[in-house]
Amino acid sequence: MIEFVYQILTKFGYTHPLHPTLTHVPIGMVIGAFLFALAALIFRWTTVTRTARHCVILALIVALPTTLLGIMDWQHFYGGALIFPIKMKLVLAGVLLIFLTLAVIVGFFGEKFSTLVLALYALCLLSAVGLGYFGGELVYGTKASVAATVEDPAAEGAMVFQQNCSACHLTDSTAQKIGPGLKGIFKQDKFPVSGQPLSEENFKKLLQKPFDKMPPFGHLTPEQVDALTAYLKTL
Repeated sequence: MIEFVYQILTKFGYTHPLHPTLTHVPIGMVIGAFLFALAALIFRWTTVTRTARHCVILALIVALPTTLLGIMDWQHFYGGALIFPIKMKLVLAGVLLIFLTLAVIVGFFGEKFSTLVLALYALCLLSAVGLGYFGGELVYGTKASVAATVEDPAAEGAMVFQQNCSACHLTDSTAQKIGPGLKGIFKQDKFPVSGQPLSEENFKKLLQKPFDKMPPFGHLTPEQVDALTAYLKTL
């Protein structure tokens, strides 16, 4: 069912992860709730307390589908691999939902904010910051051998690899990570898992219809696939 959703979206030209389209709403609402709560506590603005509470309610409502879409993205783009940044994002998403729920419940007990309510909002904010950090680690945290100029196809391919493949494959070793290490991959005769003859054509087919637990990468454009191939040939 999950792959069917992504396949349909790909036909309409949408090839990006789904959850970032909603992420800005709960994150923005959490930031707003904390700032409004802080202002209410400092300046004793009773009306602002309602604004902060409404922000938290909206954050909780949107956080639920955002988390669901995040799990779908994880299954599609990372094949459900429990790498460290993913583990942290799952834990922090659960923690954020708990803190938001507590903040909503406690916020209904009065118009005036206590330090307990502000502390809950601060914990929500810290959880959101953590989610953003580990989301950034998935995209930018893994070091890749990137050439100096983006005009070089191999350099572009390194960026494609970093964003799509680095969670499961090593580039400086043939050791197993989630999938096999890819050092010298195009110098081999066969793919390490499927045993099929290794060629550019078969590699492109593999991205469309992967073997074993590897997720499909039909969202990559032909230019990105060519760049990725050029990069892998440099390993």
